[in-house]
Order: sequence, then C-alpha cells, then structure tokens
Amino acid sequence: MEFCNNNDLQLIVRAHECVMDGFERFAQGHLITLFSATNYCGTANNAGAILVLGRDLVVVPKLIHPLPPAITSPETSPDHIEDTWMQELNANRPATPTRGRPQAAAAAAPAANDRGGLAWI
Repeated sequence: MEFCNNNDLQLIVRAHECVMDGFERFAQGHLITLFSATNYCGTANNAGAILVLGRDLVVVPKLIHPLPPAITSPETSPDHIEDTWMQELNANRPATPTRGRPQAAAAAAPAANDRGGLAWI
C-alpha cells in the first residue's frame, strides 16, 4: 500500500508465480498475482486466469480450469515415453542467456561453444 501511495498507483498486476486459483489479491486488492498456465508443469493441478479490466479498474477474473487427466492405457501411452520425451526436450534446450553486460574478456573473445554467454544468442 505504501509503494502504491508513494508512486501514485492504484493497481499492480504481477505474474510468473503459480497461484492455485489463477489469480490472488493482496494489499486490499491493490496487488494481484496472475498466472495463466493451468496444471503447471503437469503437477500443480492449478487453475489459470486472465483479467479483464473494466472502467475505474474494476477487475473481472476469468478462470481457466485445468483439463482432467487423459484416460490412457499403458499400451498406448506408457509413462516412461513421456518422461523420455521431456528429458530429451530439456537436454536440447539452449541455456538461458546471462543478464547484464558481458564481462570484458568474454566480450572480446567469446569461446565458439560458450552457450552461457551473450555471444551464443
């Protein structure tokens, strides 16, 4: 509340934190956490949400409910195939780029296979 008052803000909407109902209000409704991904990472069974902002910042949440688990048989979709697929996806995913300015030595002569540096991008 103090931050909103000091910065002349009526509402802050933040994201990228899983909340079970897709959205959650804090600070007497002046801070809202929004999360649109349902069943995060296949384990959370959380709802997602989007917010519709009306006049005078009237917040109307629209919930996105997770789908029920698919009915499968071990013959058509064994668990180990899904696990292997996810492991392969993660192994082939490039590294997250570093934040900020590259170090002077790295910027001058980046290694050809330095996947952690900005030169990789």
